[in-house]
Amino acid sequence: MSSPSQTPVADGPRQPIIFKCPGLELDTRLNVFGQEFHVHSAILRLYSAFFRTFLDSPDKTPAPASAFFRYEYVSVVDDDGTWGLEVTLKRDDQKAVSQEAGSSPTPAEGVSHLKTTTSQSNSGNPKKSRKSQARIERLAFGRLLYALYRERYTVSSMREFGDIVRLADFYCALPAVSRSVDSVLLHSPELIRQIPDSCFMALQIAHKLRHPLLFREALVHVVSDWVEGSTRLDVSPELAHVVNTVYNRLQAEAHKVTYDILRATAANETVRRAFESAVKTLESDATTGTARFFRLVYNSWPRPTSLSWCGRSLKALQTMELLLTNDLSLARLTSAPVHIQAGGSGYERKFFCASIEDHELPWDKEAVDW
Repeated sequence: MSSPSQTPVADGPRQPIIFKCPGLELDTRLNVFGQEFHVHSAILRLYSAFFRTFLDSPDKTPAPASAFFRYEYVSVVDDDGTWGLEVTLKRDDQKAVSQEAGSSPTPAEGVSHLKTTTSQSNSGNPKKSRKSQARIERLAFGRLLYALYRERYTVSSMREFGDIVRLADFYCALPAVSRSVDSVLLHSPELIRQIPDSCFMALQIAHKLRHPLLFREALVHVVSDWVEGSTRLDVSPELAHVVNTVYNRLQAEAHKVTYDILRATAANETVRRAFESAVKTLESDATTGTARFFRLVYNSWPRPTSLSWCGRSLKALQTMELLLTNDLSLARLTSAPVHIQAGGSGYERKFFCASIEDHELPWDKEAVDW
């Protein structure tokens, strides 16, 4: 597929964004808050169950053979702030009418339309202007179309990504956006940098898109911040169950490592002295069981000098290494990756070794449409 011939313009008159696909008829015009998208109904039907259902719905009057576009829709905002696409009222001569920036064609009377939600970027913030909201929706809808056409696009923030996924969910196009995530992550370093601070949102996005790599990355950060009894994921019991399961498993592993350390100190005087020395350097908030505690003990632990050194001391060293492993993958893709170390500066209480097996992922791996 060829790339669209025009990229979105933030302000001022907007030229139509025309998507190209050799061999298919360019037969659909979508006007989203003053931005026209010229697209192919075949692509919309192929990747969106919404358009598959409603492009030729019984209540829609077919366009005459002389029409420039077979399908024309325009965004309409309801009183409650939600918006949807309605069939555009066509003129008798079917001539194209240029639209000023921000204006919309008149919707046909009596036709049904479906509503999507508005961006959460403005939820509870009435000061956000309509112009700003329209820009957010135009950008998200354009990115959704890029995903449908399997074209490369970038995402600058987790909030922006959430807007794209929100629209993909409404237009029943989540699998298409899911397929685009690898490319998005590869070309959007700023999005990756926001995962630690937006890990709960990233986890929910990854869950909705059923994307294992993003889900595992977000899960590591969520578990590192998790506290027993947290209610931060109460809106999604399924996700809360997964996080609690992985968190409890990590805590159980930490208890086992502590047991290995104590057994080793009881069996080896050199190891015991090293352990006691490490404990004396512990800060007041680096209590037993925290990542900082294990990092200090690990750094002070005597390294094997001969084969005779094996046994409990070696096992404790190896289990500490596993507990302090950094299993983050995406963080390494940025041009200037941040050094993230369990128990290190800024991460005194955080482990980054949370993991989940494929069969534990909370979705149907065989589903092709959802």
